[in-house]
Amino acid sequence: MLIVPIVEGLDWRRPPPVTVALILANCLVFFFYQTGDTTREAKALEAYSSSSLPRLELPAFRQRLRETQPKLAPFVDKADPAQLVGRMESDEGFMRELRAGRIVAPQNPDYAKWKEDRARFDATLGKVSYRRFGFMPADPRPVTWLASMFLHGSLMHLLGNMVFLFIVGVAVESALGGFWYLLLYLAGGLAGDAMLYVVNPSSILPTVGASGAISGLMGLFTVVFGLRKVNFFYWVIVFFGFKQMRGLVVLPIWIGWEILQYVTNKGSGVAYMAHAGGLMGGALLGLAVTKRFAGARVEQFHEEREQGAFDKAEYERARALVAKLDFKAASTVFARLAQRFPQEEALLRQWHAIAKSDTGSEAYHRAASGILALTKGDAALRVFQRQIFNEYFANAKPAPRLEPQVLASIGLQFARAGELAEAERAADVLFRQAPGEPRLAILWEALAHALDKSAGDGSVAKAKRYRALIGARARAARAPRPA
Repeated sequence: MLIVPIVEGLDWRRPPPVTVALILANCLVFFFYQTGDTTREAKALEAYSSSSLPRLELPAFRQRLRETQPKLAPFVDKADPAQLVGRMESDEGFMRELRAGRIVAPQNPDYAKWKEDRARFDATLGKVSYRRFGFMPADPRPVTWLASMFLHGSLMHLLGNMVFLFIVGVAVESALGGFWYLLLYLAGGLAGDAMLYVVNPSSILPTVGASGAISGLMGLFTVVFGLRKVNFFYWVIVFFGFKQMRGLVVLPIWIGWEILQYVTNKGSGVAYMAHAGGLMGGALLGLAVTKRFAGARVEQFHEEREQGAFDKAEYERARALVAKLDFKAASTVFARLAQRFPQEEALLRQWHAIAKSDTGSEAYHRAASGILALTKGDAALRVFQRQIFNEYFANAKPAPRLEPQVLASIGLQFARAGELAEAERAADVLFRQAPGEPRLAILWEALAHALDKSAGDGSVAKAKRYRALIGARARAARAPRPA
């Protein structure tokens, strides 16, 4: 069974930093540290093969396989010793008997030699990452509680966990912020380890992986979204699709599935109870944190996400109205959206395209002004702004009415780009409309500088005129005012 949340309204192109950092940390550990495990394991197997251990341990393990798994009997004697060693080390029951002295008994004349070789092999095998830092309930060393979260058993194990970490992590970190997100991620991993310890405290099998911590995020996810509906992708045997469910409804499904898998697949090697512990720990701790510390932030996150969904629906409605040729209604919707997103070039372009059919309308004046007020854009936008500027001054009815700050801004852009005719027009209109505008002197200076470089007729005279205006304004500012 697979149930994955699909949260809309998130910026997937710019995932929050802690999620990215966790993914990088897991990948760096796997590719730069765990890749050395191949060499470490080879050394351990070499030590095993050259010792007394194969003679003393493997016959007993072969017999155990014949008794417990009769179907494997034809293959047991032919099996490669290296494969048998790996299988033996993961057979918790056999290894417990072996270490208790019930396989190679103390009365065996080779017992002392076996003890010595087994200790040497364990020390060599202990350098392998999952042995060194994996969490083992029978030996819960402090470092392993955290370190095991950043180790993985295989590339597929890593990739599967990182995909879930990204999908769930982006949503949860966006809602909670980096501090609480990281704290609860680690707490979820610890809760998973704690559940393993409670369920099987004598286990000698080390477990690794971020699954417990990610399960904690999944439990936290259900609390963050609470009774709000979320789209989930599900896959159960051959059935799959999308279903909208409330966040908290999914929590018992996830926990129940992990417990069912634990009961029915005990020999699978998957730490199902770590998943269940992470889910429960993440949900309980998340409930406490959202109620006590981060409730306001979570509510703000949902408000912004829901507002974003509404804006997206409004944009699609405006496009649908354009398709129906209902330009007046579409313009009304575009006007509301432009007020919320004044720097959205694509939005303003579409609004202007339908508003210019009536050059005397309020929508036309506002759309043109919005485009000319844009300050962030590429060369294509600058070309488009020049086109709109000339079109607006030629067609606007009853007359153009750009705000002084818009005239100053677009005039400066034109002057610095060498579009002198448009820059001069903006400066002259601004001087007539708002002679006291503070940025007017800056525009004149930019124009004078551009004209100095120009080879056009009258450029020198125009430059002198603008500098004269700057000087006159400066003298007027210094002149004493009558009491």
